[in-house]
Amino acid sequence: MTTTHQVALSFEDGVTRFVTCTEDQSVADASYRSRINIPVDCSDGACGTCKAFCESGDYDGGSYISDALSDDESEQGYLLACQAKPRSDMVVQIATTSAVAKTSAATHTGIVTAVNRLSDTTVDLRIEVAERGRLAFLPGQYVNIAVPGTDVTRSYSFSNGPDDPELTFLVKVTPGGMMSDYLTERAAVGDEIELTGPHGSFFLRESDAPLLLLAGGTGLAPILSILRTLVAIGSERPVHLVYGATTDEDVVELDTLRSLAADGILTWEYCVADENTSAEHQGYVTSLIGPEHFHDGDAAVYLCGPPPMVEAVRGFLSEEGHEPSGFYYEKFALAAVPDEKAEPEPQADRAGEQRDGDAEPPHGAEPREPDESAWQVLGQRVASAWLSAAPPSGVDDGDDELLVHGDARGMRTREILPRSDIAPLTVRQVDDTVVADGYVIGEEHPSIHSSDAIFDARQGLELGALELVIGRLTTQQVSGYRLLAQATVPYVDTDNERFTDAHAYTETNAAFHDYLFTLTGNEHLLRAYQALGVKGAMEETLRSAVWCHPDCAQDHLDIVDAFEAGDRDRARTLIVDHARNSKATMRQAMRDRRARRTPRPRFVSPGRFDGKVVLVTGAAQGIGEATARRINAEGGTLVLADRAGNVHELASELAEDDAPRAFGVTGDLETWAGAQAAVDAAVAEFGRVDVAIHTVGGTIWAKPFEHYPPDQIEAEINRSLWPTLWGCRAVAPHMISAGGGTIVNVSSVATRGLNRVPYAAAKGGVNAITSALALELAPHGIRVVATAPGGTEAPPRRNPRGPAPQTEQEKDWYRTIVDQTTESALMKRYGTVDEQAAALCFLASDESSYITATVLPVAGGDLG
Repeated sequence: MTTTHQVALSFEDGVTRFVTCTEDQSVADASYRSRINIPVDCSDGACGTCKAFCESGDYDGGSYISDALSDDESEQGYLLACQAKPRSDMVVQIATTSAVAKTSAATHTGIVTAVNRLSDTTVDLRIEVAERGRLAFLPGQYVNIAVPGTDVTRSYSFSNGPDDPELTFLVKVTPGGMMSDYLTERAAVGDEIELTGPHGSFFLRESDAPLLLLAGGTGLAPILSILRTLVAIGSERPVHLVYGATTDEDVVELDTLRSLAADGILTWEYCVADENTSAEHQGYVTSLIGPEHFHDGDAAVYLCGPPPMVEAVRGFLSEEGHEPSGFYYEKFALAAVPDEKAEPEPQADRAGEQRDGDAEPPHGAEPREPDESAWQVLGQRVASAWLSAAPPSGVDDGDDELLVHGDARGMRTREILPRSDIAPLTVRQVDDTVVADGYVIGEEHPSIHSSDAIFDARQGLELGALELVIGRLTTQQVSGYRLLAQATVPYVDTDNERFTDAHAYTETNAAFHDYLFTLTGNEHLLRAYQALGVKGAMEETLRSAVWCHPDCAQDHLDIVDAFEAGDRDRARTLIVDHARNSKATMRQAMRDRRARRTPRPRFVSPGRFDGKVVLVTGAAQGIGEATARRINAEGGTLVLADRAGNVHELASELAEDDAPRAFGVTGDLETWAGAQAAVDAAVAEFGRVDVAIHTVGGTIWAKPFEHYPPDQIEAEINRSLWPTLWGCRAVAPHMISAGGGTIVNVSSVATRGLNRVPYAAAKGGVNAITSALALELAPHGIRVVATAPGGTEAPPRRNPRGPAPQTEQEKDWYRTIVDQTTESALMKRYGTVDEQAAALCFLASDESSYITATVLPVAGGDLG
């Protein structure tokens, strides 16, 4: 009797669905048989699309490559649903919503019409399907093909055009591969064969931009589909193709390319990596890419090839300073290490580069020594098997960052949301573009601040989606589409060309655009749109926008009318017009914001202070102002205290139109009355203080101690000790009553500094306050921490601390401070206010919840 287990699939929207799974079934297989379409792509442990988290239960993790699931992730409980087979009842978290999981790709039955051996390594498979009109796809997409006589599928990109009656595919022949064995040993004309799809978001975007097409191996297939489409529509776009292969045997379809070139559709070159090639060009594709192919940045680049080829092209673009208008790619999977002890699971690349039998061993199995040739692409060594001490070259081992929410800016190590003037905490290097479930989107665009890339990209995706659904929508689907369009109308005042509620418009607009991609039944298109970050960019840019193009909401209604009528041309025109109107709205909002606002902080972790009331003293300028700006950008509610009146200007600037989140208080913070008044104002306005950051202080004079008169010593102590001491005293009772809180003080590494003994004494006192108060307040759930800044470059102070050095002697004393500060810093430079604010915000946030009684030096290596 076959053992079965219950697997609970827990979706992001709180929905849980149960499937019955036998021990010889993967979680993904059981899910799809139950018509629950969890994210899956390659189905062979090569891509990571189906990555999920096991909350409870036992399972056999199956075979996969580390680029899809790292050892660390596996130990943490992550699994690949296409590989994991239950050994008990399980609860599995699925990185998508139940709504997305219910979308389904169509299944089509076809007949094999030809199996042409193009070379020893490549087969041209041809299929005709019944009701060909039902199989709509975009040039560059792929389908999953069931291997006849087996229960496995393989993924292959179309090489034919979308309107060609016969479907064609290029298949790399791999000895022992499931599809390879079928095609070389059993396949016959007339065989019935099943296809499911289309899938993928790699497809030709509609545009007039010149094209640079790059293909590696059988990655030529989707490129041929693109070329054939360009011929069919009579395109006049300039096109250049560079095609690379490992050996002469891998070079195929040259006659096809020559024919296309003869028709004037493209220019092209090809190269072979093998040193013994008979090809005119020996080497790699990047050697044949010239500046002229980018058309001064107007060209769009489409690339289909293995990961090392994609990374090589990325590196080339970066090193040569090329920024195309769009960079779209389809990535193959690296072959994994075969297992000597267990029957290997076959795998395939989406574009036809099969690597059947090259699967990572199951948990507990001993792998054999790998074939080093498996780590060569186009004849070039690109990695070492991960059995060796060194990790594979080109394989990112930072997999802890792989799974991120779809609305996040950052995805793995590549940033998706086009930049405003907010930067992430760490400036990341470009890497794979992934969404919540790990599917490689393969789409890169310039920042919206330097181009209208994301709206052009959305337009391209929508024009593609239009071709898949126009004339195929049910009455119920059109009704749902119209309902979403109507939801945007109340938030645009057409007569006065303004938003009535920019935030509500952003939310309803995103739902409207999401729906079109949902209608395609291709979740990859939906995720490709979401990964562009259009909604996030609009939320950021339109936060306080007033002007709106008057047609934006009406465009939605008109688009639905065109879809209902099945009017393709009208719908296309409206989608293009809407993109133009959206760009105009965003550009005006950015101009308005630049006119009224100073730059946002350099580093930001969005949402980190959501729900927090934060008091910042000394907020009118310098480190205090930078810290306030960052907390505002990270969602905090602010109370800004300073003796300077311009703190109110800052509060007004940071306050949002619909719900002010910044409140200014003026007072003398060197006194108990001033400090108490600031805290009382915060409690009166917002009911509590969750975080208090005390930044008041700074050297007033620079001179040897024997030259300080008593009144200057007292002034230095008043400036740099009392505001912190009084501030702590004023806020502590409120935090004790609330049962928790965080106090962050600002000290200095100048406790060991020349020509400022009074200041050093004051900051030494801040250190003592921090450590002693932390001991007292820890039982109440209150943390007390501090930073110790080093030399910090800041804008000119609007309110000087004291007189500038006048005599040559005073200037020389001041230069001593500057020289000592620079020399004592290992990094040999001053810091910035953004760097100081980064440390303060970290200590103030819940990220540092296990840190207290600590003074963090922020001084380029100078520990004070």
